[in-house]
Amino acid sequence: MSSASKVGEIFCDAGKAFNKLGNLTIQLQQASQQAPNSGKWREEEIEMLHGAVRRFASDLQKISDTMKSRSVNQIRNALKKKAFDEAGLQAQQQQQAAAKEQAKLAAQSDVTLNMLNAGESEVDVEEMDHYDGPTEEVSP
Repeated sequence: MSSASKVGEIFCDAGKAFNKLGNLTIQLQQASQQAPNSGKWREEEIEMLHGAVRRFASDLQKISDTMKSRSVNQIRNALKKKAFDEAGLQAQQQQQAAAKEQAKLAAQSDVTLNMLNAGESEVDVEEMDHYDGPTEEVSP
């Protein structure tokens, strides 16, 4: 699901919630104006509505605080990575990791002068599994 559709879904849900809150608030206000002790709204329901609104405000504040605590660079890097991923390109960090891996492999395949001059008994053949040898065939 794309970010745009997620944002749209959030606004749709928020619209429904605020619509319901508005209707309940109007009912509460009308009940208190007509007959304060009409019994339609008991103290328990009023407290439940108030608690729901407080929890909603508290949850939004937690989300806001979390977003503020992130540094601008974290957000910028996350957006950059997402843009690269959506475009099908490798992010810069992935490219750097690949370059490090290639450098590591190149360092492992370096042959030293001692290795070249070593006698047959001094060579550890089992650790040379990365060596492919010459591609030419030698005829006897």
